[in-house]
Amino acid sequence: MRPVHTLSFLLTMFTGIAVYGQKRMPDEEVHASLVAGKKRSMIAYAGKDHSFTMDVNAKTTKVSDLPGFITVDGQIVQATLVPLQPAIDARRLTTAQEKDALTKYMNYELGYYKKKLKQNYSQLQTEWITVKERLFLVWYFDMPKDYKLVSRQLYVSTLFGGGVLDLNAPVFKR
Repeated sequence: MRPVHTLSFLLTMFTGIAVYGQKRMPDEEVHASLVAGKKRSMIAYAGKDHSFTMDVNAKTTKVSDLPGFITVDGQIVQATLVPLQPAIDARRLTTAQEKDALTKYMNYELGYYKKKLKQNYSQLQTEWITVKERLFLVWYFDMPKDYKLVSRQLYVSTLFGGGVLDLNAPVFKR
């Protein structure tokens, strides 16, 4: 899948996001699940204190062979809730504070790629978008040319329940 196509795919496949409750998340990373129907599918999470659903606008959806991932129209996608330390209440933040928190999260993830995975990346691109009054950080970067399967990593991140709701899609080489 081409990088630009993957970006527009991620932004348009989630036609609706409904969030219920905004209490703090558990202190662990949690993957959302796929609820697939014949005519409609959703990515969903239901925790003790909060939940969310995202409508998926796609012809086909299925649980991926990779743990924690789903496949939407042939594209692997991971939906993860990542706690922030300290937990924050996004409802009380200014736009500048939201951007600061999401930028720090992005830098944490980029550090993970470099330090833990020992992967260099290049061509980092970022963009801020607002969908239904919710701020998202769209960010992506190129993987090293010698990386075997994936040419780029694409993320869409927003604050949720004391942490970050993060959608990630690898762009596979052709």
